[in-house]
Amino acid sequence: MSYWFYRLLSALPLRVLYGIASCAACFLQRIIGYRRTVVADNITRAFPELDAPQRQQMLSDFYRHFADTTLEIVAGYSMPMTELRARMMIMNPEVIDQASKGYQQSVIVMTLHQGNWEWMLYAANDCYPMDSAAVYKRLHDNGADRFSLESRSRFGTEPIEMRDAGRNVIKHRRRARLIFMVADQSPGRRERVHWTQFLNQPTAFFSGAAALARATGFPVVFAAGRRRSRGHYQIDLTLITDDPKGMEESDIIERYARLTERAIRQSPAEWLWSNRRWKHNIHDMADPVTRGPSDK
Repeated sequence: MSYWFYRLLSALPLRVLYGIASCAACFLQRIIGYRRTVVADNITRAFPELDAPQRQQMLSDFYRHFADTTLEIVAGYSMPMTELRARMMIMNPEVIDQASKGYQQSVIVMTLHQGNWEWMLYAANDCYPMDSAAVYKRLHDNGADRFSLESRSRFGTEPIEMRDAGRNVIKHRRRARLIFMVADQSPGRRERVHWTQFLNQPTAFFSGAAALARATGFPVVFAAGRRRSRGHYQIDLTLITDDPKGMEESDIIERYARLTERAIRQSPAEWLWSNRRWKHNIHDMADPVTRGPSDK
């Protein structure tokens, strides 16, 4: 049922979806309070220097961005590339041109839940003459999961379930691909992680992307999406390393964490504050654990 509901929504003009988004933002924040406690607590812990009115403003801005992005992602299922091209701008595409050695080798692109991370895939498929793949976690709702997979695949991106990512990347290491990994969510208790100070608190990050980079030698690029105006985004690329085998896993993830924090501070209301990012502490996690510099 949810699959066909999303299909129906995706056929509506974006201006109509924005009207729905404006109502949905108010409904989520003020009527049902969707994860309101989680959002408020995350903002308070991440930005202790803000006073109550500033935190309240950020919370309200978050729900507006969240509703807009959600409906934009749905719209992306049916939106033609000509329109998407006008809405997404890669500011420095030469970073991947150079990292891929003229599209001859794969690049691991680490990004975050900010801006419109789904439209970022479309922009990359349009800009670069390379195959692309996106590592994802299955959604609990089967209809939403099917819709999401079809949406991501429509311009050629290959979805890779997270549990299969290592095997897939190693198996296809001779194919030049852009391999997208959204790596800012909370890892599971039994995953190998890197601990560091992030947004004023100890935070665990997946080590998987760094491990794959070191195993394959693929360069790592950071991609940050930021809203320019409603429905229009820019993507800024930063090289993390073009020699991952010459770095420790912890150094690669540390660099990613610092770039992610900088991107969030530049556009704080656009990050996914509803995620239970700090639900685990260091004592919850299984060994082995790699600790960042501040935890040594």
